[in-house]
Amino acid sequence: MENKTYMKLGAIFMITGAAIYTIERCVKMIAYAVATSNSANMDLYANNLGGVGLFFGNFFVWFFLFIGFVLLAFGFPTRK
Repeated sequence: MENKTYMKLGAIFMITGAAIYTIERCVKMIAYAVATSNSANMDLYANNLGGVGLFFGNFFVWFFLFIGFVLLAFGFPTRK
């Protein structure tokens, strides 16, 4: 494969990892807001749901970012 192909694939993998992380954060914040909006639902679920997950808490996030970084590194030309 050409260097540009590696760079494009690396960028796609990194964008995918970032998108997964962003979607996961949004869904968790919405679920927390829904769980705490009703006073009848103030239980352990709402208390444990608060906050945002760690960056590397999801396997696919760091996997896609790592693969993207490796592909980007292969994409840059080396001196001959």
